[in-house]
Amino acid sequence: MKIIIVGGHGSIGRRVVDVLAKKHDIITASRSKGNVNVDLVDIESIRELYETVGDFDAVISIAGEAKWAPMKEMK
Repeated sequence: MKIIIVGGHGSIGRRVVDVLAKKHDIITASRSKGNVNVDLVDIESIRELYETVGDFDAVISIAGEAKWAPMKEMK
């Protein structure tokens, strides 16, 4: 399968890519890293992602910002 993974360079995304890349063709996408750049708040950027990649079988989105800290420091 050809799978687009948005956020494939983050803490969780890298691990998902490592596992799936053993059996699938992986295309990583993010704001600044990856095979293809995409800005998820810009619909035109998302269209360009799909046009650039062409045919694919699945999309996995693991994009997002996270703070890694003890629970008592979270707001």
